[in-house]
Amino acid sequence: MLACLRISSLRPVVVLVAVLWAILPLLPALLRGELPGSPYTDLYPSVWGLDVFTSGLPGLVTHTTRMGAPGGIGFYYSSPLHGLLGWPVHALAGPDAAYVATLVVARAATVWFCWEWLVDLGRPPIPALAGALLFGASPFFHGYAAEGIVEGTDGWALALWAWMVSARRPVAAAFALGLCILASWYLGMVACALAALAALRLPTARWSLLGFLVAPVAFSAFHGAFGGNAPLDDTLRAAMGAPFGFATPWFLGGTPFALNTFVGVSAVVIGVLARHRSPVFVAGALLCLVLSTGRGPWWHLPVLEMVRFPYRWHAGTLLCLAALVSAMEVRAVWLFLPWLEGLLLGPIHPVVPGAPRELPTVYEAVTPTVLLELPGPLALPPGVPNPSRPRARWFLYAQLQTGAASPWTLDFNGIAHDGDAAWLDSFRSWDRALGVEPIAPDLVGARDAGVHQAMVHRDLYGPERAARLEAALVAGGAFLAEEDGERALYRF
Repeated sequence: MLACLRISSLRPVVVLVAVLWAILPLLPALLRGELPGSPYTDLYPSVWGLDVFTSGLPGLVTHTTRMGAPGGIGFYYSSPLHGLLGWPVHALAGPDAAYVATLVVARAATVWFCWEWLVDLGRPPIPALAGALLFGASPFFHGYAAEGIVEGTDGWALALWAWMVSARRPVAAAFALGLCILASWYLGMVACALAALAALRLPTARWSLLGFLVAPVAFSAFHGAFGGNAPLDDTLRAAMGAPFGFATPWFLGGTPFALNTFVGVSAVVIGVLARHRSPVFVAGALLCLVLSTGRGPWWHLPVLEMVRFPYRWHAGTLLCLAALVSAMEVRAVWLFLPWLEGLLLGPIHPVVPGAPRELPTVYEAVTPTVLLELPGPLALPPGVPNPSRPRARWFLYAQLQTGAASPWTLDFNGIAHDGDAAWLDSFRSWDRALGVEPIAPDLVGARDAGVHQAMVHRDLYGPERAARLEAALVAGGAFLAEEDGERALYRF
């Protein structure tokens, strides 16, 4: 009875801690009126994808004409779960508010649900909070928020599955495993692997595998959008695996990317010294650790050979490590060292960066038809730095305000196979990142495709190349409709 009272009395405090963790690192960006996340990676595609997904509900969108206009491209939102949860907010306040709201809820729930699971395992409330912060407030999950990788932020679904398994609620556990699959293929594979491992000892874990029935439905939509997915080259997969060695702290440069599997020295020491080292948690941590490296002959097995970002197995390592650390019988304050080590010495800045929401006034002259952004996106293999990522603010996010579709296509990290129309090759040749000699822009092909306006980003081309491109556009019959110095809108 006393233990129950302690848990119930501390639950509001835990929820408050979880909410503070969810909001405070985002607050500077929000107060500046920005979107929380880096403008140079996946943030704008995540917000755009959320809008495409929710606008198509209650069905699953597998095709959109917002890119690759007029024919469109295949589409599968990276986190259907995130899109479903954001649907009500999107309907009331739009995609920006839906993204922020679901991000905050996901961050808070990841900490809270992990705490509920740990106390259900019999951990005292304070050690359970230390373990929950180690998991939900780790540089790993924090990095997803910083980079705007929407499918990585819903770690709460994995914690919910573990909680329902420990609570011996088979139906809820199966439902939670299905949520993991809808959260992302990566979280789903971690949940299925841990469920298979736990099934050796726990009947509820066996029943939870029924949640895998969600996978064929989701995969059907995914396959309908993208078709076949070729196995990744071993070298590229290893490059997307857990980095070896010590991470550079954020205040010394660190990394702005989510590709981190930071685990502090204190977490390892406490986990090893824990008196209640369940074989399931030790095995689960080691299994996910080995798989997160992206190295080994098992990567040629079916399913595994299709995994593009093996470092994301680290979610399973953290979950099992949280159970081990919270089992250590030491003074409670020492149990918070793993979380503090990640916060203060980890590679991800404690404060999430911000990305602009507003558009330059020149966009007010854009008509809601089709707009050719120049330069456009580039399709490069995973692991290769893509200089076109920041341009997503223009060819993706801007269309949420202008209503103008784009003739460019997206490769979604090399998964999609829709190619750009041939007439776009002439416009792509002007991209400085390609280092090729530009050719005359094919305005005839553009007109035939229903494109009659183009936004030239002079600052991205440089003065000399921008002047040459604009002269070529005018020579082809285009005329300047609006400009603001850095950008110029042409009609033709």
